[in-house]
Amino acid sequence: MIWIPIGAWIAAAVIAVVLLGFCTYEIVWKTKRLRADLVELQAVADQLQDLRGELVVTQERLAATGLR
Repeated sequence: MIWIPIGAWIAAAVIAVVLLGFCTYEIVWKTKRLRADLVELQAVADQLQDLRGELVVTQERLAATGLR
């Protein structure tokens, strides 16, 4: 009868290892995905900054012509 608690502990250890492995996989996968998303967002932010600069130049030209 000693094998029942030992079997239960072994099963619990196997389940814990599987859960830890799955959690590690999820964290690594999501970290890679978030880093890729961050690179894309930074590219969009750079484009928006360029657009803002172009808008400022356009506003200055418009103000210089007096066509408000």
